[in-house]
Amino acid sequence: MTDSTAPRREDRIDRYVQGELKPGEARELAQESLDNPELFEDLTCSALAMRAVSAGSAGRRLEPPGPSERIVRFTRNTPVILAGVVAAALIVLVSLYSLRSSFLRQTLSQNQPHENAPDSVLRPALRLSAKPGQPVLLASDMESAPARRDGEPVFRGPEQRSRAPRPAGSITSVDGEVATIDLGSLDGLVKGTELPVFRDERFTQPIGRLLVTTVFRERSRGRVLAGREVVLNSRVRVPANAYLGAVMQQVDALSSRGDPDAARAIADKAALWAQTADIQPGQRWRTFERLAQLEFQIGALQAAEQHYQSVVDGLSAGPQASAEEQSVAFNDLAVLRMLRGNFEGVEELLNEAGSKSVATDDTSGRSLNNLGVLAELHGDRRKAETLYVNALRALLDIPDAPSQERAAVEANLARVRSSR
Repeated sequence: MTDSTAPRREDRIDRYVQGELKPGEARELAQESLDNPELFEDLTCSALAMRAVSAGSAGRRLEPPGPSERIVRFTRNTPVILAGVVAAALIVLVSLYSLRSSFLRQTLSQNQPHENAPDSVLRPALRLSAKPGQPVLLASDMESAPARRDGEPVFRGPEQRSRAPRPAGSITSVDGEVATIDLGSLDGLVKGTELPVFRDERFTQPIGRLLVTTVFRERSRGRVLAGREVVLNSRVRVPANAYLGAVMQQVDALSSRGDPDAARAIADKAALWAQTADIQPGQRWRTFERLAQLEFQIGALQAAEQHYQSVVDGLSAGPQASAEEQSVAFNDLAVLRMLRGNFEGVEELLNEAGSKSVATDDTSGRSLNNLGVLAELHGDRRKAETLYVNALRALLDIPDAPSQERAAVEANLARVRSSR
């Protein structure tokens, strides 16, 4: 099939070289040549050829005339004219070549993929902060406050004026076997809590026990179970688990109120206290987890990673954390490293998370998804696709798995399939 525009194009080239095109038409033709390699070559070659012909004709006129030829006399400006013709041809060539080279360099820069593009372009993110096209990592509510468990009491609301929890208090009145104390729900007390009673703060051995029967915000009443020496101003101590729970509720209240720095400061002190306190291992682990979440939310990724590293380092110490807690810790530590661009030991951590998970929780699906992200970042899209499929299957087998997590894995799977 012939190009119907060829005659018109050749005519425009001839007119351009001979200087017959209007300035607007010349600019249009030059710009068109940047997008058309064939036109560019034709334009350049024609310009050189026609200028060379012009220069050759002028040169022949300098030769001695034949018998039948007229003598053509040139002025002293003839060499200047010839030089101008050659210069014009060179200018055409150089100008077009420069324009074309600049255009090609720009096009190649925009379209040519860089080496290791998947590693430098793809940036993983957690679900709530991920942008379209980003690989999504799954972790245990790192971006928000943890949901309250069913049946867990709430001691503190988001009000701004509220005193901090206290680990110990005093008996303010005694009426027979009923005693009133200056501790309440703010300090972690609930109905049925049993409190040890001490003579004063210097004593380490209790002199009696008090069973809490009525709880108010900052005070409570209870029945004296044992100890005839329980009198006014005797000291009572809140169980460590209850006190730590109250402190972490204060942390959540501050965070919900939009004061993450204050929440983080209190959580930091609570985590230090929890290292030596006689509390349940799961509660100690959750304290460090919450502190890591707060560090993450204020952008302190390195501090958050260090807290999770401390948790992982202490998992083998007795009493041992549950399998689910271990799985979450390994997975979230791996996620924090990936978010920081540190992939050292990440695959081992995620494999360990998967080995600790059980079929009834969603940590297996999370770790498989995150292994898929790791494979995708390293350019192995086939492996990533397999891992995403396995992660989706694992989450689909759990009826109460969060639908948002399944949607995140589906998005990861769709993206990696479309890029193959």
